[in-house]
Amino acid sequence: MKLKKVILVLCSFVFAFNVFAQTAESSENSDASLDFSSESIEFDSKKHYFVAAGGMLLTNIVIGSWNRFGPARASWAQVYWDDIKEPWNRKIKFDRDWYWTNFVLHPYQGGLYYLAARNSNLNWFESLLVSAAGSFMWEYFFETNSPSTNDLTYTPIGGFVTGEMVYRLGLEANAKGHKILGYVANPLRLYTDPILKRAPQGPSGLLQSFSLKTGFGLAVANTWLKEPYDNCSELFPAYGSVGLDVVYDDPYGHDSNTPYSQFELSMQGSAGLGSGEGADSTEEKIMYSINIFSNGMLLARNPDFGENRDTTVGLVLEYDFMWHSFMEFSSLAPGFAIKQRINTENGFFAWQTHLAGIIMGTADYYYLRRGIFPKPDYVSCDYGYTTGAEIVEKIAYNAHSGFVFDWTVHGYAMYKYKAQKQDCDDTGWEYFAFSQASVELPVSKKVSLGLSDDFYIKYADYDNVENVFSVFNAVNFYARFKLM
Repeated sequence: MKLKKVILVLCSFVFAFNVFAQTAESSENSDASLDFSSESIEFDSKKHYFVAAGGMLLTNIVIGSWNRFGPARASWAQVYWDDIKEPWNRKIKFDRDWYWTNFVLHPYQGGLYYLAARNSNLNWFESLLVSAAGSFMWEYFFETNSPSTNDLTYTPIGGFVTGEMVYRLGLEANAKGHKILGYVANPLRLYTDPILKRAPQGPSGLLQSFSLKTGFGLAVANTWLKEPYDNCSELFPAYGSVGLDVVYDDPYGHDSNTPYSQFELSMQGSAGLGSGEGADSTEEKIMYSINIFSNGMLLARNPDFGENRDTTVGLVLEYDFMWHSFMEFSSLAPGFAIKQRINTENGFFAWQTHLAGIIMGTADYYYLRRGIFPKPDYVSCDYGYTTGAEIVEKIAYNAHSGFVFDWTVHGYAMYKYKAQKQDCDDTGWEYFAFSQASVELPVSKKVSLGLSDDFYIKYADYDNVENVFSVFNAVNFYARFKLM
């Protein structure tokens, strides 16, 4: 109970301190109204570092308190003075948390730190530093576990990716009068708006497309193993899906020094009947899938390659995440990209090539995923951490009539190294590609019907066990609703 009171006092102190700091900074505007409509915003160029730091600290306190005192009462969140008094003696190592936690929730948590800073007028680099500080504080002072190598990487860098994208989408929502969506995209506004007496500031009117798609499909998969293991054929007979596709600013002919002034984001979730295979009964019965593919330009130039051609060349950052009943992989990779559009009388052709180096990625370990090797109690996950390279190839045709063809391939060469290895796992190279091809026909100005094919192929060249070759193919029927 004492610790609960301390945390409550800390939360109150953080909020009160920032109100006081902001009042001292802007006493001449002390009578400002709490009207956050776009018409009432007076642009404020001052950077509010204390507000940013307070938002980062408050985020950790709120999430830490939920984990400590909430329904789960997580054992790793029961932090006492003896656990944190000598942080320099705590050894950093890879953790083996739930896949969703490590590669979606941690980047999102980093994004919350980042949003607190961006809302306070800090630039992207300063906000990245705030996100890194929040991650360090969390790993050393809000968990009893050893500080995590992967979390200290994914939380700040993934936080920069997710934070900058949702920050810009929140600005778009706010500018169009969708206040609730603005707060959903940027929940740290609940903290910064009352203190700064204004909504976040920044560019708007740059959203190129924003669409929702929903549909259904089926999938088949095969895995080939050498003796004494058996090959495996799987059928996922039916599933439903919902997805969101965003294009922010024009990908072609873009020129900017500002990171994520142009980005593309695709997210999809699916659920349905399982294939009868898996490491436990739930995986045998239920098919699940969540995937996120995004790329944002860090630095872009618009060279002139001739009439009717719009070209972007520059630095890009890829963030990919796939969490499927049959496969798992993720990638955080900076690199080089070229994007070009060729305009014609009836529409345009477009193509992209991205070449990136993977800072940190993951790939599943088939033998544990499918329960071929029994997983001891002390082995907690069925994936390994990787480094390597990624290539993205995209070709598309958009007709003025509304017909769309799109084909995007993500190819990966990942190495699972010994420093991250757990027992029953293995090291080695993993080569795989994920392809998405689709055709759409319009039925109205706002609705299109489409057919898509998802194809995955993988060859795992392990060091000590038999190699694995897998193929997965899914056919999907969907409707796309153009919200923007």
